[in-house]
Amino acid sequence: MKNKLMVSFLALVLVACGSSGSLELTKQEKERVNGDVNVARQLLVQKAILKDASAEKLSEDDQYNLNLAKQEVEVSYYLQKKFESELNNIQVSEEEAQKYYDIHKAEIGNTPFESIKDAIVAQITYEKQTGIVNKYYEDLLNKYKIEEILKKDFPEAAQAVEAPAPAAQAAPAEAKTEEKK
Repeated sequence: MKNKLMVSFLALVLVACGSSGSLELTKQEKERVNGDVNVARQLLVQKAILKDASAEKLSEDDQYNLNLAKQEVEVSYYLQKKFESELNNIQVSEEEAQKYYDIHKAEIGNTPFESIKDAIVAQITYEKQTGIVNKYYEDLLNKYKIEEILKKDFPEAAQAVEAPAPAAQAAPAEAKTEEKK
């Protein structure tokens, strides 16, 4: 009886004060922290920060930047989930690594293949991963006709992209020549 009275009293206090000051973990969050108090603490601190932040009046620019940051996190998460298996299962053969080494021998110098093989495999893996994501980007550009939208909304910028200045085309070649010297 005494416990029921205490629980009822606490419930009344919470209702009277409003739940604005209280924080709690959802059932799902409690399950996900798996008994780890530090993770639970971190979630509660995040909730406290968000509660404080929600009371702040954001400028239009701040709100735009916050929304943009949320979108970037969502996109990153989606891409990670979409390509997780594919990106993590990239294989690089010994022959691929040796071919890369042979092609880039001038840049690598006299470093023996075996001592940089892991770095070469990592580089090839990165290039393959980038290729997979870039292919997806290209598919999106075509699927949603993004270049057409840009041409319509930014005609002067679209013309500049279509016909790059001759100096801009020559610059990378000159830079590579300078690097080799």
